[in-house]
Amino acid sequence: MFPNLTTLTHAFGTCSVFPQRHSSERQSLPSKWLAKEELYSVWSAADDAKNKASQLSDAAAAELEKASSKVQGKTGKIELYSGRFYAACTIGGVLACGLTHTAVTPLDLVKCRRQVDSKMYKGNFEAWGKIARAEGFRGIMTGWSPTFWGYSIQGGFKYGGYEFFKKFYGDLVGEENFHKYKTPVYLAASASAELIADVGLCPLEAVKVRMQTTIPPFAKTTLGGISTITGKEGFAG
Repeated sequence: MFPNLTTLTHAFGTCSVFPQRHSSERQSLPSKWLAKEELYSVWSAADDAKNKASQLSDAAAAELEKASSKVQGKTGKIELYSGRFYAACTIGGVLACGLTHTAVTPLDLVKCRRQVDSKMYKGNFEAWGKIARAEGFRGIMTGWSPTFWGYSIQGGFKYGGYEFFKKFYGDLVGEENFHKYKTPVYLAASASAELIADVGLCPLEAVKVRMQTTIPPFAKTTLGGISTITGKEGFAG
């Protein structure tokens, strides 16, 4: 029956001699109960850091999305769990494991030789110096070939196999159980992929270790090492 405050304000607001304050201005007035930020510099700094981190995160996400869109525009979108998807995961595993393990071959060489004979070298730099003087740079990279091929196989099966088994076990248990027991499904997929990957790595790892721990190396190439081992010990070697 009676007009409310908002109606009266709109009707007679221009007749008042006092300046009218908008609702946004009233809301912006500080309350006496509101803590003063200048008294809490640490609090203010933490808020500023959070805001900056949020802005950087949003910017990084936008850049990533932009880069992803460009790549997908050139190569085409890869459908999840398609043949191209598994191939991309396998190639990613080859690059991630094969190249990185090959890059640390000099460290692996010294490690294997010191495990066989702890008195052979006192340290890494002494070992590399002695190997370089006796065998040259090629001696420092002894075992790089079986390392590259072995860990490329392992990485491909590990990355591609994990995605395959994740989908396989997920379909096997059903959608409801998959969401309910997601962690055990992922663990089973990881274990299955790792088992196959390590079996694939094993023959080449045997060649690599024997090349690095025999002086001079018992074989100069990966295929030469495999043929030497199989010739003396059979495929069980």
